[in-house]
Amino acid sequence: MKIRAASGFNLIDYPGKIAAMVFAPGCNYKCPACHAKPLLNEDALVDEEEFFKYLDSVRQWVNGVVICGGEPTMQDGLIPFLRRLKAARLPVKLDTNGSAPDVLNSLLAEHLADYVAMDVKGPRDLWPNIAGTPDAAEAMLESMRATARFPDHEFRTTIVPVVRSGEDISFMTAPEAAETARLIAETTGSGEHKYFIQKFVPRKNGLLDARLESFPETPPGLLEEMKKAASVHLPKCEIRG
Repeated sequence: MKIRAASGFNLIDYPGKIAAMVFAPGCNYKCPACHAKPLLNEDALVDEEEFFKYLDSVRQWVNGVVICGGEPTMQDGLIPFLRRLKAARLPVKLDTNGSAPDVLNSLLAEHLADYVAMDVKGPRDLWPNIAGTPDAAEAMLESMRATARFPDHEFRTTIVPVVRSGEDISFMTAPEAAETARLIAETTGSGEHKYFIQKFVPRKNGLLDARLESFPETPPGLLEEMKKAASVHLPKCEIRG
């Protein structure tokens, strides 16, 4: 599998695990607020064998691997890579934008991922604005249903400034957060999912749409309003800092 970057390990990205991180290059979305801009190209790829050598050297404390990106489901080598990790008896968490439900269904069939975290960009009518792609709806809905079938999973929404039209840019609202949560619950047939609302963090010279770099972090008060609104549909909603 193509690996754009790999980091040591942390206690944050895989709940309950000390996890090594793998970042896949490339993405089929063009989210204006994306902060993974440096990971989207294929410059200076990390050798897969070197990564597995690293894993061997830290197995006494690393007990999980997170695959993120970019968008890892775009990688032809993802499934063989996950097979190697599972053969090594390492739990796997996959982060995805939900654009490839067929890949998620393949992972389900082979039990290749233990935890899936799916980004839900916002309410359906804002997906083209937030994802920067015109027609992702059907894939996103099918991916929600697939994600809900994994042994452990979460849905999450980053509360970003939305380019609504022209120069009209504003943060998502509490009613839009409620609509996002309602869509997840209705699409999956359950309101018992973990759902995280995450703050937007601007980065100078690091976002796909430079206009958003002048926005502040998502205000804490707005995050609290959104949690309250979303919890009507997904009671396990939490704010992730």
